[in-house]
Amino acid sequence: MKAIAFSIWLFINLVCFGMCGYIYLLWSQYWNYITKQQKLTAQETPKVDNRPLVDYFQEPVPVDMHDVEWRHQELVQLPLRSNSKPRFPNSVKPTEPPKPVPECYENCDFTESRLQAFKNQLIVRLRRVLHDESNVFRSRDGNPYNVHYKGTRSSHLGTSQELLCDLMKSVPRLRTIDGKSRPFSETGLGDSVPRVPLFAPQEHYNNCAIVSSAGSLKGSNLGPLIDSNDVVLRFNHAPTEGYDDDVGTKTTIRILNSQVVSKPEFNFLYSPMYRDIKLLAWDPSNYTSSLEQWFMNPDFDIFTPYMKHRQMNPDTNTHILDPRDLWKLWDYLQAHTPVRIRKNPPSSGFLGLVLLLPYCSYINMYEYIPTVRLTNLCHYFDEVNDPSCTFGAWHPLSAEKLLALALNRASDRSVFQTGFITIPGYQNDSC
Repeated sequence: MKAIAFSIWLFINLVCFGMCGYIYLLWSQYWNYITKQQKLTAQETPKVDNRPLVDYFQEPVPVDMHDVEWRHQELVQLPLRSNSKPRFPNSVKPTEPPKPVPECYENCDFTESRLQAFKNQLIVRLRRVLHDESNVFRSRDGNPYNVHYKGTRSSHLGTSQELLCDLMKSVPRLRTIDGKSRPFSETGLGDSVPRVPLFAPQEHYNNCAIVSSAGSLKGSNLGPLIDSNDVVLRFNHAPTEGYDDDVGTKTTIRILNSQVVSKPEFNFLYSPMYRDIKLLAWDPSNYTSSLEQWFMNPDFDIFTPYMKHRQMNPDTNTHILDPRDLWKLWDYLQAHTPVRIRKNPPSSGFLGLVLLLPYCSYINMYEYIPTVRLTNLCHYFDEVNDPSCTFGAWHPLSAEKLLALALNRASDRSVFQTGFITIPGYQNDSC
């Protein structure tokens, strides 16, 4: 009996010792990983983190645009849920590539080395935010849409053409609710959906503009350049009146999130801002939800004001995005980002890019990538100071912007001084 008792005691001790050793091994491996990551970050990033990104680039950009013939530069192929916070009359066939914009306007004084320094500093900041967001302990609590990604994450982006071709395979065209399928066909919403699509298949344009709402547009004098585009896409309730010099006056399409559509303070039903143009409204479903499940439980009530708006403005071509494409786009972002990204839907800005890619030869995105005008101002039309509007606090903005930079074909001066990146449309690259 003593031998049996001793054997049991010995076995229990061995099991306990083995478990303790295994836990210690796991814990030490984790801290080794954290230490390596901290060293890697320290080598990659400047030691001072709280200093403003553009503290010594704050002087106004000296640009005289009044005597410039506005054309976009000739392009050259380069290798390369917590709660949500956050039109074209005649088809124009592309004929020839856009004419070049002068590399530097009158009185420009930003040297190539200063622009390169700003670019490097910006990329470091975006990568730092991206790695910070990928922390497994933070991401564990940040999955309001029940995202369970089963695909791979690539550490090699590839050339801009490869990235664009992958995007075309993932989301060739953004789909909208047509009203003919369940559950919409059985409700009043089915009759509210316009019978004409947001874009006709034959529509095609040369230059298309996507105008962000960034605070750095204030004082940019980009209005004439923006208005020179064939199509101008804006977001939510961003105004043009009173800001003409900086953001232009032309609007052909707006993308609206469901908060703007549903909340009375945005005056969706009565504001002239939302009439007589193309409108695309969106609301995120859960990652694996069916259309029926989303219809029964939207993030915000997008459907009731949508139907009222259609009744009051029957000539306005207003559509609702199929939320399944929203998550296809998120999958694309995650597949081309080596670390975990926020498990929230992409921003309206990235949605706008994918919306226009099938219909435009070139898409010019204004102040989507921060320029030397960068400040903490959230929007050009308000006085809210919040750097997360630029680097992301809800959408996976840092991942989007790094990917957009990889897709860009414009020069560093165009991107970081003038204020736009240029991405070729699907039909402009052979995939």
